[in-house]
Amino acid sequence: MARIPYFDPEHAPERVLHAMAGKRKINIFRMVANSENSAPEVLALGQTLSKGSSLDPTHREVVILRVAHLTNAPYQWHEHTTVAKRVGFTAEKIDAIATYPNREPGVTFSPFERTLIEFTDAVVITATAPDELFEAVRTDYNDSRVVELVLLIGFYMMVARVMNTFQLELETEKVGNYHLRLD
Repeated sequence: MARIPYFDPEHAPERVLHAMAGKRKINIFRMVANSENSAPEVLALGQTLSKGSSLDPTHREVVILRVAHLTNAPYQWHEHTTVAKRVGFTAEKIDAIATYPNREPGVTFSPFERTLIEFTDAVVITATAPDELFEAVRTDYNDSRVVELVLLIGFYMMVARVMNTFQLELETEKVGNYHLRLD
């Protein structure tokens, strides 16, 4: 059970209701919505970094799963294994992200996927990336995408802390979307 109650549409301010309209009723959204001051902006940034991302979906999911592993965020891992499968990952490749650099039999990462994992490790663990990793990322990503990559890593680190601190339960059943009556 979460440490505090989830979002209650009956008592939420209008700006939070607008931000939640149409969102899936997943626990991370329901918890973030408790922050009357920042929920709309956090939810909007999350949407931009996922559905509106300029990064290749497979690259994005490699990074998010690696952040989930490094931050010991089971909720994030659970949610994004589903997303990763939708973009073509096998269960073995998903597991290999957590065990990298150890090799899973039959699983290979592209050279750039390995670079992304190592870059993510550096940013999560040391809060920066050494020059050689930074330059390796820039061989495939322009300046805009490099900044988006670091924002993605930081956003999912932040969200992992929300998930873990508030002890969010995993969704094991299909959830619907919010259909909120707005003025």
